[in-house]
Amino acid sequence: MKRIGSALISYTVRALAQSMSPKVMVDLTRKFIPGYDLYARTGFPSSIAIPNKDAARQIVTDLQKSGHYLDFILLLVEVGEKGHMGRKYAIPYMREILGGIFDMDLIYDQANKIFMENPDVNKTRNWGALKVGEPYTLAFLRIDIVGNSGIVRTNPAAAVSEVYDSLRAMTYRAVEHRNGRIWGWDGDGGVAAFFVGNRNQSAVLAGMEILHEIYLYNLISCPLKEPIAIRAAVHSGAFDYTPDEEDMRASETVKRTVHIEHKHTRPGSLTISPVVKYMLDHIVSSEFSTTTGDDQLEYYNYSLELEK
Repeated sequence: MKRIGSALISYTVRALAQSMSPKVMVDLTRKFIPGYDLYARTGFPSSIAIPNKDAARQIVTDLQKSGHYLDFILLLVEVGEKGHMGRKYAIPYMREILGGIFDMDLIYDQANKIFMENPDVNKTRNWGALKVGEPYTLAFLRIDIVGNSGIVRTNPAAAVSEVYDSLRAMTYRAVEHRNGRIWGWDGDGGVAAFFVGNRNQSAVLAGMEILHEIYLYNLISCPLKEPIAIRAAVHSGAFDYTPDEEDMRASETVKRTVHIEHKHTRPGSLTISPVVKYMLDHIVSSEFSTTTGDDQLEYYNYSLELEK
């Protein structure tokens, strides 16, 4: 992400100074910097009213330093649309401010109401938006090759490497095409995360695409003695963002996804949890059949097979 330029800062200062009092500015700022004290920050005596422009400049500077500038702009958009404390505010220069943000190679994700990186320009692990330790709702896709140890034992190393590289390439294509991110890969499988838009449907469609790709690969290109089979699962839930892979795997939502894949998924199929199924379009969800797991809970399964 590009740095916040002086022109963007200037427009933001003018937008605040011309639309609201320092008291309202502080009220909004305290949503991101608790206990924010404008007088302590500016050095003005408490007996003197701080001019709007001075207040706005200090607040924008502090928001930028604290990493909350983009969050504050999102709040300004909301205040301009819905008001604050029962009062409407016309925020000037919003077109210029949003244009400046888009010029930073950011786009607006309507579903999550955040600015995130433009995937045509950057593809980072956190979409340029998730903050360490903050809670989010994500969908996870788990992919795992069935019988990995047997494959390695009974096939030439070069053939095994070729197949595993092909699976990895298929997975990356399917995931990144839907703006997901691979968060862990072990050679014979891994975990992908989805956050943007309809995260559940994106994860499920990625899993279905990988199954289709594997099916064709087995028919045309697979160099192994037997066709390769994978198990895949999708589950979604709360996740406190961390860039650490071990911490990611320790989260309850990811562990649940791995459990569904390992315990409740047949080879060559994709299993999804009820919370995921209910968030799918009917056309997609109708492709799944209900199945009961060993834990007596309902899951939904999809597989691709030749007609006999």
